[in-house]
Amino acid sequence: MKKALISLAVGVVFTSVTIIATVTTSNAEAEKWARVCDGKTITSSCSDKDGKKYDKYIYHEAVEEVKKVVEHPATPAKTHIVNHPAQYGTRYVAYDCVRTTIRYKRGTCALSQCWDGQYSGSTGWGTCNYHGGVYRSGGPWYKYRQETYLVKNAWTETVVDVPAKAAWKETVVVTPAKEAYYEKVLAARQ
Repeated sequence: MKKALISLAVGVVFTSVTIIATVTTSNAEAEKWARVCDGKTITSSCSDKDGKKYDKYIYHEAVEEVKKVVEHPATPAKTHIVNHPAQYGTRYVAYDCVRTTIRYKRGTCALSQCWDGQYSGSTGWGTCNYHGGVYRSGGPWYKYRQETYLVKNAWTETVVDVPAKAAWKETVVVTPAKEAYYEKVLAARQ
C-alpha cells in the first residue's frame, strides 16, 4: 500500500509540475507577444495594435538622395598631318616657227607650204612656182616641245580625327532617395 501511495503521490506531483510548466509556458508565450512593436526598440517577437504577431518588425528611416559632381577634364583634339606633294602638268609650248626652205626669203617664218613639202615665206601670186603650187597657207607654223610646269606647290594639311572637347561637369546620383518604410515578417503561428 505504501508503494501505491508513493506511486500516486509521484503521479500527482508529476501532473502538477506538467500543469505548472504548461501554465508557465503559456504565460511566457503570452508575455512574448504582449510586447507592442514600435520598429525601433521592439523589433522582433511582438504584436501590433490590431493583435497581429510579427517575427520581425523594423522601421527604416527615409534616406535622402546623395549626389556627387564628377569633373571631366578637357581633351585635346587628335590630329595627323598629311603631306601633299607638288602637282605638275605638261603642255606644249611653241619655241620656234617653221623656217622657209625655198631660196626666196630663206630662213624666215614660213607662211605657205608647197605640194612638194618645201616652205615659202610668201602667200601672194606665184608662191610655190616650180614646187607644185600651194598645198596650204595660213602660216606661220610653229614647232612645239613638251614642257612640264608646276600646277600647285607642295603643301601640308592637318586632319582632325577626333575633335577637342571642353572640360565639363556631370552630376551623378550615388544613392537614390528612399522613403521611410517598415520591414515586416508575420509570425508563422498566430
